[in-house]
Amino acid sequence: MMTYTNAKIPAFIILVFMLIPAVSLAAPVPAFHIDDLKVVTEDYAPLNYLDNGTLKGISVDLTEAALHQLGSNITRESFSVLPWSEAYNLARTTPDTILFSADRLPEREDLFLWAGPVMENSQVLFTRTDTNQSDIGLGSQKIVVLTDDCGKAYALTAGADEKNIIQVPQAKDAVMMIENGSADGWAYDELAGQHAIMKYAADPGQIGERQVLGTSRYYLAFNPETPTEFVHAINNTLQDFKRNRTEAGVTRYERTIADYLQVRCTENSTTREQVTDLVNTTSAALAADAPDTIKSINAGKNPYRSPTDPDLYVFVFDTSVNLLANAVNSANIGKNLAGTTDVFGYPFRDEIVKGAEQNGTGWVSYIYSNPDSLGLYQKMSYYQMVKGSDGNQYVVGVGRYQTCDEKAAGAERSEK
Repeated sequence: MMTYTNAKIPAFIILVFMLIPAVSLAAPVPAFHIDDLKVVTEDYAPLNYLDNGTLKGISVDLTEAALHQLGSNITRESFSVLPWSEAYNLARTTPDTILFSADRLPEREDLFLWAGPVMENSQVLFTRTDTNQSDIGLGSQKIVVLTDDCGKAYALTAGADEKNIIQVPQAKDAVMMIENGSADGWAYDELAGQHAIMKYAADPGQIGERQVLGTSRYYLAFNPETPTEFVHAINNTLQDFKRNRTEAGVTRYERTIADYLQVRCTENSTTREQVTDLVNTTSAALAADAPDTIKSINAGKNPYRSPTDPDLYVFVFDTSVNLLANAVNSANIGKNLAGTTDVFGYPFRDEIVKGAEQNGTGWVSYIYSNPDSLGLYQKMSYYQMVKGSDGNQYVVGVGRYQTCDEKAAGAERSEK
């Protein structure tokens, strides 16, 4: 059995002072053994679910990988799959317990320690498709929710009346109540709800989404007696999974998401005009003073990094696909990124440089994520070739996420 020692986090005696200040030096304190952790979850696809008896999901894969990264031998076979309320209360009352996937609601903030998030998704109201409830206010409807699930909070915020809230232990109970008419609506996660409807409904086509209630961000929740430094280590490892790219150019997070989710789109995005304007501004600056402009970009200075829009920033390649500047991420500056791809194998960086050499300007579309975006998204970058004041050729690029309207219209992978 492994002990989580100062090779990974500070010695446990330090944690005693941090977490239990009143304990005397003479008081016996048990060591924290990482392999004694209890991991509990529920059937909540695509984050965590059973598939022919095998536990799968985004949170399952990432949690298991994070534990192994920190030296644990724990595997998913030891994770307990329970009804949500049972798992939730077990994590609240049992030290050294990890619960996933949990929405970090304000009323839960002080009940757990948190790591993540790992994903976000819409909370929606499911209703029967053969009834018209568009003229009925949410406050007068009977809404079913799972006990201790975040769906209740979203339903109440959207206007449901608490006296009309019906709590049940499992998703199959909620599906049955919608089918037999004993509840008007079910407040639940969109993807998990769709999965449960396909699994439990006699006729899945008779239940559909009526309205969006809000957006959940899902975390790993730890019993508050879990050593804080260990929780921080898990959180940092999850962030590294999002930030650190392999030689192929892909993060562990992207590969995990790609196994379970389709590529997403965004309702709102930086405009094409903002993107092309920033490329033109940067190109003019490089033509006037290339060395100083490169320094300013890498320092994240305005306008090369927008102070109001985190997705609006500049990157610069040379014609050999060496990354010379990036206004938000310095990790790959100076590296040759030729041959690196998106998670589906598309060498978009090479295509940006090739398009600039052949056409001067253009657009390239690809799949991307960043540490702040929870999921894989369709992204498109505008590029332009410019001759710098030092006589070198530079390829300036700025990206934007494609909107759902653009994706629905069938935007091409490459636009000329």
